[in-house]
Amino acid sequence: MISLIIPVTTSNSNYTNNLVRNIRELYPDENQVEIVVEINDKVTLGINYNNAVARAKGEKILLLHNDMIIPKGFIETMDKHIVKGRVTTYTRVEPPIYLDTYPGKVIKDCGSDLDTFDENLFNQIYFEESLVDGGSQLFFGCYKEDYIGIDGYTFVKFCEDDDLHLRYKLAGFEHKVSSAYVYHFVSKTSRVGDYSQIEYNSNKNYIRKWGSRSSAPKYNIAFAIKNANMQIVEALEPWCDRLYIEDAMQVITDSYKEKEQSNTKFDLSKRILTLEYNDPKGENDIIVEFDRRNFTQQSFNIIQQLPEIIKESGEIGEFELDVFKITVNSMTEYQNDLIVCKN
Repeated sequence: MISLIIPVTTSNSNYTNNLVRNIRELYPDENQVEIVVEINDKVTLGINYNNAVARAKGEKILLLHNDMIIPKGFIETMDKHIVKGRVTTYTRVEPPIYLDTYPGKVIKDCGSDLDTFDENLFNQIYFEESLVDGGSQLFFGCYKEDYIGIDGYTFVKFCEDDDLHLRYKLAGFEHKVSSAYVYHFVSKTSRVGDYSQIEYNSNKNYIRKWGSRSSAPKYNIAFAIKNANMQIVEALEPWCDRLYIEDAMQVITDSYKEKEQSNTKFDLSKRILTLEYNDPKGENDIIVEFDRRNFTQQSFNIIQQLPEIIKESGEIGEFELDVFKITVNSMTEYQNDLIVCKN
């Protein structure tokens, strides 16, 4: 049995009902193709996915969005292409809303919603069966026992897909894109209302978790800042594990924590500390010391590349770079500790 995972909210139920009807018309045998619809408005998208997967009875699972239509043969091809140790992304055919293309995404306008969907045009689509390198986002299938879980604790929505695929790569999984395809109306549930702030917060939380937006190692890095202000705290807090400022600036940290804590599950009281009562060199592997008054855009560019710079240097000790005095006590890498979601 293969289980189709469809996490939804109570909104846009017409899309959910249409997809379930579409699947059952093509695959009426519930003992061969299971549909798992998880409806929950009270949890994040990732947790909704995880709860649905936990209920699934199939040996293999396929993660779908409710704003999709599948063609005949989709399940059979995906079933063939899902093997142990592999994350298999299926191809999405989408209307020209977001025009970027890559393995797993094809632009063809068969309608922007259910009312304008051109079934005849969709049925004319044909791809030679193939399996190529690549894969991204939450459009994939795998063995249920290979599912490592979406981090719906750190991310409300957005970035949880980047997080998941990074963890799969760290765990040694193969990534492939299948020619099996669906039609995807695009963002009928995720990009509704004021989603831009949620997306912005998710990107900051991704950096808090992994230390950068690259594939660089995750180090334990602290910033010790003289003459800090609110602007520098806001800009740099996500890019380190701990941020230390002078005691006279306590009002800044209190104000920032009050403003920002509701946007993250990371405990900011443990991430922003004062120098009078805390010693950065006794609590962190890598300490970056500098004066805010000398900080420039070039300095910020270096901060964003710091894990790569440290990896390339490969040395314990002290060195100066731009406005920074950098002390490397240990080059322990922590990214593998993040493969499994603990929440």
